Amino acid sequence: MRDLFTLITERVLRDCGGEPICAHVGDIQVCAIKNHPTYQVLREKVRLGRSKSVASLRLWESVSTLARESDQQEREKWLMILLDLLTPHFDGWSKELARKWHYEVSDIRSAMMEGALEAWFSMAGGTPSRKLLDTMMTRAFTSARGLVEAGRSETCAASTEYLIADAVHEEDSTLRASSIIDASTVRDPDSDERIRGERTGALLQRMGAMGHAKTLHGKLRSGCRDDADAPAITPTQVGRSWVNGKNLYYRISDLLPQYIGFSEAANIVGLSESQASRLAGKGLLSFRVLWIGNSRVVSVKSLMRILGIQDSIVHPDDVENGATHVGGE
Repeated sequence: MRDLFTLITERVLRDCGGEPICAHVGDIQVCAIKNHPTYQVLREKVRLGRSKSVASLRLWESVSTLARESDQQEREKWLMILLDLLTPHFDGWSKELARKWHYEVSDIRSAMMEGALEAWFSMAGGTPSRKLLDTMMTRAFTSARGLVEAGRSETCAASTEYLIADAVHEEDSTLRASSIIDASTVRDPDSDERIRGERTGALLQRMGAMGHAKTLHGKLRSGCRDDADAPAITPTQVGRSWVNGKNLYYRISDLLPQYIGFSEAANIVGLSESQASRLAGKGLLSFRVLWIGNSRVVSVKSLMRILGIQDSIVHPDDVENGATHVGGE
């Protein structure tokens, strides 16, 4: 019988597609480690039970960070992976409980996963990864015991897929292009967009970074970007794509490195590396950490959110116009 554990594993295997997976920073292309296993191989090596290895705990921390800090679509993928990494350690216990209480093992596993998800969504984003793991496991076991000790042996008539659908929704959705403009204060959104892009170009020109921006613009115009990576645009913005049929809009963060070192991130928020390390151990650090081997990195987008820097959407034409004006061309 296909229970919730099986459905989660099947979904993760389908999403990963048998290709190498990077559980350090989420993107093999920017990861410092060159050799990456498939998900099946990675899953077999993870030990999150009583004998937790340092490597497994670091992997857990990176995956939990990716499940919190990635964009909406990637968060869903990494949350499913996070849950699937727990199922091998729930498997035997759920079978034992089912035999002891004459209960359907599928119901027990659904209760365990529901408890784990309740812990995930109820805990603060800065919770230490070890505490998050212990709490999710404890809540899973408590939820299963509560089910069997209540003396109800019914089997849920609804499909277990509904838990997967509910598991991947968080309140903090990604920013949409239409929400950048405050309609109550800006009379002409199109003008606001062009001004925003020109100011960005002017700043890049003063910083000497316009060459990097033009390289990105060239890639966009030549169609070297996957459409899935392009930001969503409003019906008004679609008009600017009519001539060449391309969505050339991009986010400011596309010009920045995806990750920076832990020490650099600490300095940006006014902390020394040792201070940030102590705060991370207590779960009080304002940003989350990803592990690459023995090194720590931090998502630039995560820092931008913490510092209140808006990841605005701009058009290459506007950015280049602003740079040209400042450069006196």
